[in-house]
Amino acid sequence: MKRFLFLIACSGLLAGATGCKKYLEIAPKGQKIPQSLEDYTALMESTAAHIFDYTNQNMVANDFYLYGNQANNALAGINYNWMADKDRVAFLNTDNAYNAAYSGIFVYNVLINNVPDATTGTPQQKTELVSQARLARSMYYFYLITSYAKMYDPATSATDPGVLLNTSDNMEAKLKQESVKTIYDFILREAEEALPHLHATARDPFYANKAAGFGFLSRIHLFMKNYQAAEKYADSAMNRSKVLFDYIAFYNANKAVIDRPTTSVSLPKMDFDNPENYIFHYGSASTQTQGFYASMLQHKDSAQFDKGDTRFIINYAVRTLGTIKIWGYRRIDFPNCGGIRTPEMYYIKAECLARAGKIPEAMEVLNAVRRTRILPAFYADATAGNLEDAMALIRRDKNCEYKGTGLVYLDLRRFNNDPQFRTTLTKEEGGNQYSISPDSHLWIMPFSTTAVAYSDGLIQNSK
Repeated sequence: MKRFLFLIACSGLLAGATGCKKYLEIAPKGQKIPQSLEDYTALMESTAAHIFDYTNQNMVANDFYLYGNQANNALAGINYNWMADKDRVAFLNTDNAYNAAYSGIFVYNVLINNVPDATTGTPQQKTELVSQARLARSMYYFYLITSYAKMYDPATSATDPGVLLNTSDNMEAKLKQESVKTIYDFILREAEEALPHLHATARDPFYANKAAGFGFLSRIHLFMKNYQAAEKYADSAMNRSKVLFDYIAFYNANKAVIDRPTTSVSLPKMDFDNPENYIFHYGSASTQTQGFYASMLQHKDSAQFDKGDTRFIINYAVRTLGTIKIWGYRRIDFPNCGGIRTPEMYYIKAECLARAGKIPEAMEVLNAVRRTRILPAFYADATAGNLEDAMALIRRDKNCEYKGTGLVYLDLRRFNNDPQFRTTLTKEEGGNQYSISPDSHLWIMPFSTTAVAYSDGLIQNSK
Protein backbone atom coordinates (compact mmCIF):
# COMPACT_ATOMS: atom_id res chain seq x y z
CA MET A 1 0.00 0.00 0.00
CA LYS A 2 2.83 2.41 0.80
CA ARG A 3 4.30 1.90 -2.68
CA PHE A 4 0.91 2.55 -4.22
CA LEU A 5 0.44 5.70 -2.17
CA PHE A 6 3.83 6.94 -3.33
CA LEU A 7 2.87 6.28 -6.93
CA ILE A 8 -0.40 8.12 -6.47
CA ALA A 9 1.29 11.15 -4.89
CA CYS A 10 3.93 11.14 -7.62
CA SER A 11 1.38 10.82 -10.38
CA GLY A 12 -0.41 13.94 -9.18
CA LEU A 13 2.60 16.19 -9.63
CA LEU A 14 2.07 17.78 -13.02
CA ALA A 15 5.18 19.84 -12.58
CA GLY A 16 7.30 16.84 -11.69
CA ALA A 17 6.21 14.50 -14.44
CA THR A 18 9.69 13.50 -15.56
CA GLY A 19 10.82 12.19 -12.18
CA CYS A 20 7.56 10.35 -11.66
CA LYS A 21 7.74 8.67 -15.04
CA LYS A 22 11.28 7.49 -14.32
CA TYR A 23 10.05 5.93 -11.09
CA LEU A 24 7.08 4.31 -12.77
CA GLU A 25 9.31 2.83 -15.46
CA ILE A 26 11.44 0.97 -12.90
CA ALA A 27 8.82 0.17 -10.25
CA PRO A 28 8.45 -3.60 -9.77
CA LYS A 29 5.15 -5.18 -10.57
CA GLY A 30 2.89 -6.62 -7.90
CA GLN A 31 2.51 -3.54 -5.71
CA LYS A 32 -0.61 -3.27 -3.60
CA ILE A 33 -3.51 -1.89 -5.61
CA PRO A 34 -6.54 -0.76 -3.59
CA GLN A 35 -9.53 -3.02 -3.92
CA SER A 36 -11.52 -2.91 -0.70
CA LEU A 37 -13.26 0.03 0.91
CA GLU A 38 -10.64 -0.17 3.66
CA ASP A 39 -7.87 0.31 1.09
CA TYR A 40 -9.54 3.44 -0.26
CA THR A 41 -10.20 4.74 3.24
CA ALA A 42 -6.47 4.56 3.95
CA LEU A 43 -5.87 6.55 0.77
CA MET A 44 -8.38 9.18 1.92
CA GLU A 45 -6.33 9.67 5.08
CA SER A 46 -2.94 9.89 3.38
CA THR A 47 -0.94 13.07 3.93
CA ALA A 48 -0.86 13.74 0.18
CA ALA A 49 -4.60 14.39 0.30
CA HIS A 50 -4.41 17.12 2.94
CA ILE A 51 -1.77 19.72 2.00
CA PHE A 52 -2.78 23.36 1.38
CA ASP A 53 0.41 25.41 1.16
CA TYR A 54 -0.01 29.20 1.33
CA THR A 55 3.69 30.03 1.84
CA ASN A 56 4.12 32.20 -1.26
CA GLN A 57 0.71 33.78 -0.85
CA ASN A 58 1.50 34.71 2.74
CA MET A 59 4.67 36.44 1.54
CA VAL A 60 2.69 38.73 -0.76
CA ALA A 61 0.16 39.40 2.01
CA ASN A 62 3.02 40.20 4.45
CA ASP A 63 1.17 37.98 6.89
CA PHE A 64 4.40 37.53 8.83
CA TYR A 65 7.80 39.18 8.99
CA LEU A 66 10.27 37.80 6.47
CA TYR A 67 13.64 38.32 8.08
CA GLY A 68 16.76 38.01 5.95
CA ASN A 69 15.17 38.06 2.50
CA GLN A 70 14.64 41.77 1.96
CA ALA A 71 17.94 42.48 0.19
CA ASN A 72 17.83 39.87 -2.59
CA ASN A 73 15.76 39.03 -5.62
CA ALA A 74 14.80 35.50 -4.57
CA LEU A 75 11.14 34.63 -4.93
CA ALA A 76 10.43 35.21 -1.25
CA GLY A 77 11.96 38.68 -1.35
CA ILE A 78 10.14 39.62 -4.56
CA ASN A 79 6.79 38.63 -3.07
CA TYR A 80 7.43 40.10 0.36
CA ASN A 81 8.78 43.44 -0.87
CA TRP A 82 6.31 43.72 -3.76
CA MET A 83 8.96 43.96 -6.49
CA ALA A 84 6.53 44.23 -9.40
CA ASP A 85 9.35 44.80 -11.90
CA LYS A 86 10.93 41.40 -11.22
CA ASP A 87 10.01 38.26 -13.16
CA ARG A 88 8.97 35.71 -10.54
CA VAL A 89 8.80 32.90 -13.08
CA ALA A 90 12.59 33.13 -13.50
CA PHE A 91 12.88 32.04 -9.86
CA LEU A 92 10.13 29.41 -10.00
CA ASN A 93 11.31 26.27 -11.72
CA THR A 94 8.89 24.22 -9.65
CA ASP A 95 6.13 25.13 -7.20
CA ASN A 96 5.67 22.79 -4.24
CA ALA A 97 2.31 24.31 -3.33
CA TYR A 98 0.88 23.89 -6.82
CA ASN A 99 2.28 20.35 -6.99
CA ALA A 100 0.77 19.43 -3.63
CA ALA A 101 -2.65 20.64 -4.72
CA TYR A 102 -2.67 18.56 -7.90
CA SER A 103 -1.25 15.60 -6.02
CA GLY A 104 -4.19 15.82 -3.62
CA ILE A 105 -6.61 16.21 -6.53
CA PHE A 106 -5.20 13.07 -8.14
CA VAL A 107 -5.71 11.12 -4.89
CA TYR A 108 -9.33 12.22 -4.79
CA ASN A 109 -9.79 11.38 -8.47
CA VAL A 110 -8.68 7.83 -7.73
CA LEU A 111 -11.26 7.62 -4.94
CA ILE A 112 -14.11 9.18 -6.90
CA ASN A 113 -13.54 7.05 -9.99
CA ASN A 114 -12.81 3.71 -8.31
CA VAL A 115 -14.59 3.47 -4.94
CA PRO A 116 -17.91 2.51 -6.59
CA ASP A 117 -16.21 -0.71 -7.77
CA ALA A 118 -14.58 -1.53 -4.41
CA THR A 119 -14.82 -5.21 -3.44
CA THR A 120 -16.20 -4.44 0.02
CA GLY A 121 -18.50 -1.85 1.53
CA THR A 122 -22.19 -1.10 1.14
CA PRO A 123 -23.48 1.23 -1.58
CA GLN A 124 -24.14 3.85 1.10
CA GLN A 125 -20.60 3.61 2.47
CA LYS A 126 -19.18 3.99 -1.03
CA THR A 127 -21.39 7.00 -1.77
CA GLU A 128 -20.32 8.65 1.48
CA LEU A 129 -16.60 8.15 0.79
CA VAL A 130 -16.95 9.44 -2.78
CA SER A 131 -18.81 12.49 -1.45
CA GLN A 132 -16.00 13.18 1.01
CA ALA A 133 -13.53 13.05 -1.86
CA ARG A 134 -15.67 15.33 -4.04
CA LEU A 135 -15.90 18.00 -1.35
CA ALA A 136 -12.18 17.81 -0.59
CA ARG A 137 -11.30 17.97 -4.30
CA SER A 138 -13.49 21.04 -4.72
CA MET A 139 -11.62 22.67 -1.82
CA TYR A 140 -8.36 22.12 -3.71
CA TYR A 141 -9.81 23.76 -6.79
CA PHE A 142 -10.96 26.71 -4.70
CA TYR A 143 -7.38 26.99 -3.42
CA LEU A 144 -6.01 26.94 -6.97
CA ILE A 145 -8.51 29.33 -8.57
CA THR A 146 -8.15 31.91 -5.77
CA SER A 147 -4.34 31.75 -5.88
CA TYR A 148 -3.40 31.31 -9.54
CA ALA A 149 -6.08 33.28 -11.41
CA LYS A 150 -8.05 36.53 -11.38
CA MET A 151 -10.72 36.90 -8.72
CA TYR A 152 -14.25 35.95 -9.71
CA ASP A 153 -16.03 38.70 -11.66
CA PRO A 154 -19.37 37.74 -13.22
CA ALA A 155 -18.73 40.16 -16.08
CA THR A 156 -15.45 38.53 -17.18
CA SER A 157 -15.20 35.13 -15.47
CA ALA A 158 -16.35 33.22 -18.57
CA THR A 159 -13.31 34.44 -20.49
CA ASP A 160 -10.75 34.89 -17.69
CA PRO A 161 -8.27 31.98 -17.88
CA GLY A 162 -8.28 29.81 -14.79
CA VAL A 163 -6.43 26.58 -13.99
CA LEU A 164 -6.14 23.07 -15.33
CA LEU A 165 -9.14 20.89 -14.55
CA ASN A 166 -8.38 17.24 -13.88
CA THR A 167 -11.03 14.67 -12.97
CA SER A 168 -9.08 11.67 -14.29
CA ASP A 169 -6.98 9.07 -12.47
CA ASN A 170 -4.91 8.54 -15.62
CA MET A 171 -1.65 10.45 -15.31
CA GLU A 172 -1.40 10.65 -19.10
CA ALA A 173 -4.77 12.42 -19.45
CA LYS A 174 -4.81 15.60 -21.52
CA LEU A 175 -5.83 18.52 -19.33
CA LYS A 176 -7.44 21.79 -20.37
CA GLN A 177 -7.04 25.18 -18.74
CA GLU A 178 -10.63 26.13 -17.97
CA SER A 179 -12.07 29.59 -17.37
CA VAL A 180 -12.56 31.05 -13.91
CA LYS A 181 -16.33 30.60 -14.33
CA THR A 182 -15.99 26.94 -15.30
CA ILE A 183 -13.87 26.22 -12.24
CA TYR A 184 -16.28 28.03 -9.91
CA ASP A 185 -19.25 26.20 -11.46
CA PHE A 186 -17.41 22.91 -10.93
CA ILE A 187 -16.58 23.76 -7.31
CA LEU A 188 -20.17 24.70 -6.49
CA ARG A 189 -21.63 21.63 -8.18
CA GLU A 190 -19.26 19.25 -6.40
CA ALA A 191 -19.87 20.80 -2.99
CA GLU A 192 -23.65 20.92 -3.41
CA GLU A 193 -23.88 17.31 -4.57
CA ALA A 194 -21.60 16.06 -1.80
CA LEU A 195 -23.47 17.88 0.97
CA PRO A 196 -26.45 15.48 1.42
CA HIS A 197 -24.09 12.57 2.10
CA LEU A 198 -22.00 14.21 4.84
CA HIS A 199 -22.64 13.17 8.43
CA ALA A 200 -23.38 15.50 11.32
CA THR A 201 -20.24 14.14 13.00
CA ALA A 202 -17.20 13.09 10.98
CA ARG A 203 -15.20 9.95 11.78
CA ASP A 204 -12.05 12.04 12.30
CA PRO A 205 -10.87 15.58 11.44
CA PHE A 206 -9.69 14.55 7.95
CA TYR A 207 -13.33 13.99 7.02
CA ALA A 208 -15.87 16.75 6.49
CA ASN A 209 -18.87 16.93 8.75
CA LYS A 210 -22.17 18.42 7.57
CA ALA A 211 -21.12 21.83 8.87
CA ALA A 212 -18.03 21.68 6.65
CA GLY A 213 -20.19 21.35 3.56
CA PHE A 214 -22.33 24.33 4.51
CA GLY A 215 -19.25 26.26 5.64
CA PHE A 216 -17.43 25.72 2.37
CA LEU A 217 -20.48 26.83 0.39
CA SER A 218 -20.60 29.94 2.56
CA ARG A 219 -16.96 30.69 1.74
CA ILE A 220 -17.51 30.20 -2.00
CA HIS A 221 -20.52 32.53 -2.12
CA LEU A 222 -18.65 35.14 -0.08
CA PHE A 223 -15.95 35.21 -2.76
CA MET A 224 -18.61 35.44 -5.47
CA LYS A 225 -20.15 38.43 -3.61
CA ASN A 226 -23.39 36.52 -3.04
CA TYR A 227 -23.64 37.86 0.50
CA GLN A 228 -27.17 36.69 1.28
CA ALA A 229 -26.27 33.14 0.25
CA ALA A 230 -23.00 33.33 2.19
CA GLU A 231 -24.87 34.34 5.34
CA LYS A 232 -27.50 31.64 4.81
CA TYR A 233 -24.88 28.90 4.51
CA ALA A 234 -22.90 30.27 7.46
CA ASP A 235 -26.08 30.04 9.55
CA SER A 236 -26.64 26.48 8.33
CA ALA A 237 -23.08 25.56 9.33
CA MET A 238 -23.40 27.13 12.78
CA ASN A 239 -26.79 25.48 13.30
CA ARG A 240 -24.86 22.19 13.09
CA SER A 241 -21.82 23.32 15.09
CA LYS A 242 -21.06 26.75 16.51
CA VAL A 243 -18.66 25.77 19.30
CA LEU A 244 -15.70 28.08 19.89
CA PHE A 245 -12.48 26.88 21.51
CA ASP A 246 -12.08 28.52 24.92
CA TYR A 247 -8.66 30.15 24.64
CA ILE A 248 -9.13 31.80 28.03
CA ALA A 249 -9.68 28.47 29.77
CA PHE A 250 -6.66 27.02 27.92
CA TYR A 251 -4.54 29.97 29.06
CA ASN A 252 -5.67 29.65 32.69
CA ALA A 253 -5.02 25.90 32.70
CA ASN A 254 -1.47 26.41 31.37
CA LYS A 255 -0.71 29.87 32.79
CA ALA A 256 2.48 28.86 34.63
CA VAL A 257 4.06 27.69 31.37
CA ILE A 258 2.62 30.33 29.06
CA ASP A 259 3.72 33.27 31.20
CA ARG A 260 7.37 32.27 31.02
CA PRO A 261 9.24 34.65 28.66
CA THR A 262 10.67 31.77 26.63
CA THR A 263 10.90 31.36 22.86
CA SER A 264 9.60 27.79 23.07
CA VAL A 265 6.77 26.41 25.18
CA SER A 266 5.58 22.83 25.54
CA LEU A 267 1.81 22.92 25.71
CA PRO A 268 -0.96 20.39 25.08
CA LYS A 269 -1.58 20.19 21.34
CA MET A 270 -5.01 21.51 20.54
CA ASP A 271 -5.21 22.07 16.79
CA PHE A 272 -5.89 18.69 15.19
CA ASP A 273 -8.65 17.68 17.62
CA ASN A 274 -9.95 21.22 18.14
CA PRO A 275 -13.75 21.09 18.53
CA GLU A 276 -13.92 24.05 16.12
CA ASN A 277 -12.71 21.90 13.22
CA TYR A 278 -15.22 21.28 10.47
CA ILE A 279 -12.49 19.63 8.39
CA PHE A 280 -8.71 19.57 8.86
CA HIS A 281 -6.01 20.16 6.25
CA TYR A 282 -2.32 20.83 6.80
CA GLY A 283 -0.68 24.09 5.81
CA SER A 284 2.63 23.25 4.16
CA ALA A 285 4.00 20.94 1.52
CA SER A 286 7.33 20.56 3.30
CA THR A 287 6.27 20.08 6.91
CA GLN A 288 3.00 19.66 8.74
CA THR A 289 4.06 21.30 11.99
CA GLN A 290 4.14 25.03 12.48
CA GLY A 291 7.33 26.09 14.24
CA PHE A 292 9.62 29.04 14.63
CA TYR A 293 9.79 29.71 10.88
CA ALA A 294 6.20 30.90 10.75
CA SER A 295 4.25 33.91 11.93
CA MET A 296 7.06 36.20 12.99
CA LEU A 297 5.85 39.72 13.74
CA GLN A 298 7.64 43.01 13.97
CA HIS A 299 6.90 44.89 17.17
CA LYS A 300 4.77 47.46 15.34
CA ASP A 301 2.63 44.70 13.86
CA SER A 302 1.88 43.13 17.23
CA ALA A 303 -0.42 46.10 17.88
CA GLN A 304 -3.08 44.44 15.73
CA PHE A 305 -3.79 42.21 18.73
CA ASP A 306 -5.76 43.69 21.63
CA LYS A 307 -4.12 43.73 25.03
CA GLY A 308 -5.08 40.52 26.79
CA ASP A 309 -5.66 38.60 23.54
CA THR A 310 -4.72 35.03 24.43
CA ARG A 311 -4.12 34.18 20.78
CA PHE A 312 -1.07 36.43 21.05
CA ILE A 313 -0.07 35.66 24.65
CA ILE A 314 -0.08 31.88 24.08
CA ASN A 315 1.63 31.81 20.70
CA TYR A 316 4.25 34.59 20.64
CA ALA A 317 7.38 35.59 22.54
CA VAL A 318 10.16 38.08 21.93
CA ARG A 319 13.07 36.70 19.92
CA THR A 320 16.29 38.29 18.71
CA LEU A 321 17.36 37.81 15.09
CA GLY A 322 20.74 39.43 14.70
CA THR A 323 20.16 42.96 15.91
CA ILE A 324 16.39 42.85 15.41
CA LYS A 325 13.86 41.93 18.07
CA ILE A 326 10.66 40.40 16.79
CA TRP A 327 7.71 38.46 18.11
CA GLY A 328 8.24 34.82 17.14
CA TYR A 329 5.77 31.95 17.10
CA ARG A 330 6.75 29.63 19.93
CA ARG A 331 4.20 26.81 20.06
CA ILE A 332 4.53 23.58 18.06
CA ASP A 333 1.28 22.08 16.82
CA PHE A 334 -0.57 20.96 13.70
CA PRO A 335 -2.45 24.09 12.63
CA ASN A 336 -5.56 23.70 10.54
CA CYS A 337 -4.35 26.07 7.83
CA GLY A 338 -6.15 24.58 4.84
CA GLY A 339 -9.37 23.40 6.43
CA ILE A 340 -12.43 25.11 7.88
CA ARG A 341 -13.05 26.08 11.50
CA THR A 342 -16.09 27.53 13.26
CA PRO A 343 -14.75 31.10 13.75
CA GLU A 344 -14.71 31.66 9.98
CA MET A 345 -18.50 31.30 9.96
CA TYR A 346 -18.83 33.94 12.68
CA TYR A 347 -16.68 36.36 10.68
CA ILE A 348 -18.59 35.67 7.45
CA LYS A 349 -21.93 36.20 9.19
CA ALA A 350 -20.67 39.38 10.85
CA GLU A 351 -19.47 40.76 7.50
CA CYS A 352 -22.70 39.90 5.72
CA LEU A 353 -24.77 41.51 8.50
CA ALA A 354 -22.63 44.64 8.32
CA ARG A 355 -23.02 44.83 4.54
CA ALA A 356 -26.79 44.57 5.04
CA GLY A 357 -26.69 47.59 7.35
CA LYS A 358 -27.18 45.57 10.55
CA ILE A 359 -24.15 46.98 12.35
CA PRO A 360 -25.10 46.20 16.01
CA GLU A 361 -25.99 42.61 15.07
CA ALA A 362 -22.68 42.25 13.22
CA MET A 363 -20.74 43.48 16.24
CA GLU A 364 -22.52 41.03 18.53
CA VAL A 365 -21.51 38.11 16.29
CA LEU A 366 -17.93 39.39 16.23
CA ASN A 367 -17.88 39.82 20.02
CA ALA A 368 -19.01 36.22 20.49
CA VAL A 369 -15.58 35.17 19.18
CA ARG A 370 -13.68 37.88 21.06
CA ARG A 371 -15.16 36.86 24.41
CA THR A 372 -13.49 33.46 24.10
CA ARG A 373 -10.14 35.01 23.13
CA ILE A 374 -9.54 38.16 25.24
CA LEU A 375 -8.98 37.95 28.99
CA PRO A 376 -11.91 39.40 30.96
CA ALA A 377 -9.69 41.97 32.70
CA PHE A 378 -8.97 43.56 29.30
CA TYR A 379 -12.14 42.80 27.39
CA ALA A 380 -14.48 45.43 25.99
CA ASP A 381 -17.13 44.92 23.34
CA ALA A 382 -16.18 46.06 19.84
CA THR A 383 -18.62 48.72 18.61
CA ALA A 384 -19.02 50.48 15.27
CA GLY A 385 -21.23 53.23 13.94
CA ASN A 386 -20.94 52.56 10.22
CA LEU A 387 -20.01 49.92 7.66
CA GLU A 388 -16.40 51.06 7.25
CA ASP A 389 -15.66 50.90 10.98
CA ALA A 390 -17.45 47.58 11.35
CA MET A 391 -15.56 46.04 8.45
CA ALA A 392 -12.23 47.27 9.83
CA LEU A 393 -12.95 45.61 13.20
CA ILE A 394 -14.12 42.36 11.62
CA ARG A 395 -11.09 42.15 9.34
CA ARG A 396 -8.67 43.01 12.16
CA ASP A 397 -9.98 40.27 14.44
CA LYS A 398 -10.19 37.74 11.63
CA ASN A 399 -6.55 38.46 10.75
CA CYS A 400 -5.55 37.80 14.37
CA GLU A 401 -7.48 34.54 14.36
CA TYR A 402 -6.11 33.23 11.07
CA LYS A 403 -2.58 34.61 10.93
CA GLY A 404 -0.33 32.43 8.78
CA THR A 405 -3.11 30.23 7.43
CA GLY A 406 -3.76 31.84 4.05
CA LEU A 407 -7.10 33.45 4.90
CA VAL A 408 -5.44 36.83 5.38
CA TYR A 409 -4.15 36.63 1.79
CA LEU A 410 -7.53 35.44 0.51
CA ASP A 411 -9.36 38.30 2.20
CA LEU A 412 -6.91 40.84 0.83
CA ARG A 413 -7.56 39.48 -2.67
CA ARG A 414 -11.30 39.53 -2.08
CA PHE A 415 -11.34 43.11 -0.84
CA ASN A 416 -9.07 44.15 -3.71
CA ASN A 417 -11.98 43.07 -5.89
CA ASP A 418 -14.42 45.28 -3.96
CA PRO A 419 -14.64 48.93 -5.21
CA GLN A 420 -15.69 50.13 -1.77
CA PHE A 421 -12.77 48.59 0.14
CA ARG A 422 -9.91 48.12 -2.33
CA THR A 423 -6.76 49.95 -1.29
CA THR A 424 -3.06 50.26 -2.00
CA LEU A 425 -0.90 48.81 0.76
CA THR A 426 2.28 50.60 1.81
CA LYS A 427 5.12 49.81 4.19
CA GLU A 428 8.67 50.69 5.13
CA GLU A 429 11.37 47.99 5.28
CA GLY A 430 15.03 48.74 5.97
CA GLY A 431 14.56 52.40 5.24
CA ASN A 432 12.91 51.70 1.89
CA GLN A 433 9.30 52.41 0.95
CA TYR A 434 7.21 49.74 -0.76
CA SER A 435 3.65 49.58 -2.05
CA ILE A 436 1.31 47.20 -3.83
CA SER A 437 -1.84 48.24 -5.66
CA PRO A 438 -5.05 46.18 -5.57
CA ASP A 439 -4.59 45.49 -9.30
CA SER A 440 -0.97 44.32 -9.01
CA HIS A 441 -0.15 41.09 -10.83
CA LEU A 442 1.78 40.03 -7.70
CA TRP A 443 -1.48 39.03 -6.01
CA ILE A 444 -1.82 36.19 -8.54
CA MET A 445 0.62 33.32 -8.10
CA PRO A 446 2.48 32.44 -11.34
CA PHE A 447 2.70 28.94 -12.78
CA SER A 448 6.17 27.43 -12.54
CA THR A 449 8.25 26.94 -15.70
CA THR A 450 8.01 23.18 -15.27
CA ALA A 451 4.22 23.27 -14.90
CA VAL A 452 3.95 25.21 -18.15
CA ALA A 453 6.45 22.97 -19.93
CA TYR A 454 4.60 19.76 -19.02
CA SER A 455 1.14 21.11 -19.83
CA ASP A 456 -0.48 21.62 -23.20
CA GLY A 457 -1.13 25.32 -23.70
CA LEU A 458 -1.16 26.47 -20.06
CA ILE A 459 -1.34 30.27 -20.16
CA GLN A 460 0.34 32.35 -17.44
CA ASN A 461 -2.13 34.41 -15.44
CA SER A 462 0.67 36.31 -13.73
CA LYS A 463 4.45 36.68 -13.83
